[in-house]
Amino acid sequence: MRFSGIVAVAISITACTDAPVKIASMAIAGPTPAVAPPPLPTAVPGVLQIAMPVEPGDAASNAFGITPFGYHGADHAEDGHAGWDIEYRIGGVVRAAAAGTVQSVSADPLSPGRSTVHVEHVVGAHHYRTVYTNITTLAPGIVTSELVRSGQAIGTAGTMNTIIGTTTLSYAMTHFQLDDFEFYRDTPHPNAVSPEPFLSPEARLLFDGLWARAAFSQEPVEPFATNPRAVVFPVSRTWTRAGGNGPAGIRFTQRTPRSSGYEYALLAESGTATETGTVLLNAAARPNPTIDLVSATSRRAGIYDIVSNEMRLALAEPGAARPTSLGAGVYRTAR
Repeated sequence: MRFSGIVAVAISITACTDAPVKIASMAIAGPTPAVAPPPLPTAVPGVLQIAMPVEPGDAASNAFGITPFGYHGADHAEDGHAGWDIEYRIGGVVRAAAAGTVQSVSADPLSPGRSTVHVEHVVGAHHYRTVYTNITTLAPGIVTSELVRSGQAIGTAGTMNTIIGTTTLSYAMTHFQLDDFEFYRDTPHPNAVSPEPFLSPEARLLFDGLWARAAFSQEPVEPFATNPRAVVFPVSRTWTRAGGNGPAGIRFTQRTPRSSGYEYALLAESGTATETGTVLLNAAARPNPTIDLVSATSRRAGIYDIVSNEMRLALAEPGAARPTSLGAGVYRTAR
């Protein structure tokens, strides 16, 4: 399955509070350090350059926006996500990321009544393939062995539904995957590579804008557009305060690949855990995703926004109302 799990999630552990958490402040952080894109996975000549398979007017972020390469959740527990899930407005058109030849059009095994399209791309002697799933209505000319140009319509992104509390959220999406047949991994998708380093400059600008609005439940531990597919669980990620108010640091831990919930630890300047407990996330909440940190004796309500290596977090004191503005703490993490 391709969906990242945008519903509110939680897990249970024994929580403790060893000492009061000091909500300190420091100068607002400077500009966000740039995150270098991952290197190309191959040195073989003939590098494909791709566009985004969505036009700006067809992109949406009502549910999740984009879920990244390599994340692990209940739907991609062991192998890690082999591509990007991209959200479209309902009725949005999926487009070819590069010129090529339609290799196959087949029934989508995960979405009955819908199609998966494979397009082959040859650069010199180097073979690539792009994959587009969950297509409801195929565009004219999308048949096996036909040529397609970059940006040509593949078809309409399929609509999906998920229930959050008592609300049904509808959105459209496609799983977009890039296979590089000069590069292999020992996984169920041995040729899949992150599309990120293959983006053209124009595609990169579009992607960066869409990525800034993405929100998905794996962000606390796998926040980048390209994450390693091979990881050993439990997985932890530490975010260190770079400015504003809040604890000196916060560590999120995902215990198993099929768990979409987290444990947390608030950290003092020394790195010592001062409070631990479980995390409740609602990544689909708007205008900002919500977070609740639940210890054995208290509950802290907050809102957050994560974009790659930076998290903006507004966290209330125990029992206080949820903040309405993100102008609180700035936290950063290493790739």
